[in-house]
Amino acid sequence: MLKSFSKYRALAPDQRRWFRRCWWQFALWHIRIQYFPYHWWKARIFSELNKESGHSLPLSLSEAIRLSEMAARHHIFPINCLRRCVVQQQLLAQYGYDLALHFGVAKQDARLKAHCWLTHKGQLINDGPEVVNTYTELKLAAEQSQHILASLR
Repeated sequence: MLKSFSKYRALAPDQRRWFRRCWWQFALWHIRIQYFPYHWWKARIFSELNKESGHSLPLSLSEAIRLSEMAARHHIFPINCLRRCVVQQQLLAQYGYDLALHFGVAKQDARLKAHCWLTHKGQLINDGPEVVNTYTELKLAAEQSQHILASLR
């Protein structure tokens, strides 16, 4: 815990602000997904992508993703791929980044696993190719993408 706090204190002010913003958004989305009906939070995933702030992001895209991943790892709630993608996509959309949300499935021990990840201009930004390549991407229409979200809860 102390080591994590030291890492946080070593961040520049802009980095700390971004980390805190991500941390709070992870908490908010965890509560939405965990405790509210799917039909209620599903609409917020896609409607909140159109709120561009007009400001420029004081960090690079890769630095913003790195810090958000750090906030997810050091969270009090379990932050899965859906929560990570939703928060990253929504926060970065406010700065004009058009990120694509991808869904994939894999069969493991006779069970179907689902995963999601983000790309920007065709480049994977929040996951490693070694993870994503174990999933078969589902090529879905927009309305089908919304239906699969329920399985990633």
